[in-house]
Amino acid sequence: MVNLSTFYDLNIYNTEGKFIGRVNEVVLNIKKGRISFFKTKALTEDNRNVGLKDVFRNSLRLVPEEEDVNPIRTEGIIDIPYEVVTAVGDVILVNQEKFAQYQSSQKSRINDNSQKRSMVKKPVIKP
Repeated sequence: MVNLSTFYDLNIYNTEGKFIGRVNEVVLNIKKGRISFFKTKALTEDNRNVGLKDVFRNSLRLVPEEEDVNPIRTEGIIDIPYEVVTAVGDVILVNQEKFAQYQSSQKSRINDNSQKRSMVKKPVIKP
């Protein structure tokens, strides 16, 4: 048995070693009795987690890398489905390929829904 509180504030990394965020919420599927999603805040340059490796790398480099100059992501909440999680321990490891596929499917679903809403004709009221 695992307490949900053990997941809060765990760092989330993808399989490419990039930091995604920290667990803010754990969403449960009560009917199935399992975790559905981990939720984390999207990263911005201001709240990016800096690890020891970054401190050493940045202290020895005179010119910042291009990826360090631009913001990493915009603000918002990222849903990480449990199906894309490959390991949970001291950190949560996410399969980057599956996560990218999930994000693409979510974006296309949102675009489809917004197109459907724009196609709905509103009634014209004549005076």
